Amino acid sequence: MIDVQCKGLKDTLKLSEMIAFQGNLKKRTDKEIDELGQSLKAEGLLMPFAIWPSNDGYKVLDGHGRIAALQKLAAVEPDILNQKFPVIFIDKPTEEEARKALLQITSSYGKITKKGALEFVKSIPNYSAPSINKFVRYSNKTAVPKTVKKETQIVRIVVPVDKVQEVKAQLSRLVYIKVL
Repeated sequence: MIDVQCKGLKDTLKLSEMIAFQGNLKKRTDKEIDELGQSLKAEGLLMPFAIWPSNDGYKVLDGHGRIAALQKLAAVEPDILNQKFPVIFIDKPTEEEARKALLQITSSYGKITKKGALEFVKSIPNYSAPSINKFVRYSNKTAVPKTVKKETQIVRIVVPVDKVQEVKAQLSRLVYIKVL
């Protein structure tokens, strides 16, 4: 099951009730879908799906990537297919108006900058999200000490957030490892 973080919405649908609407407007790689799936597992579903209730069924205006990720996760956790997810309905009288709404919803009217991303994540240094890592690369976490010799290897490891302190403590006990 996916932890639903968006509360207070009365309308819900199962994945099987939602119909893809955007066609080939936006492409995602398998890696991006996997990363989104891991984010949904770790952080929960944060936004409802935007749905246009057409005469032909419930067409998705926003949430195609989340649906793809949830369907992929459902291969391992079939209960996800029975789960109802929060939706908001977008009232548009025609398909033309619904297409315009989809374009407004999916349009990007701004860009994330490296400087802005570094500043924004400064207070959450242990958080890692693939969608933001391409901007931040988490080089802001720790500077490499100038005393590090060229024959030294710097290794980055991935650790569950709740285990970071424990892993740091364990690694700090080893004479030949310096935890940055």
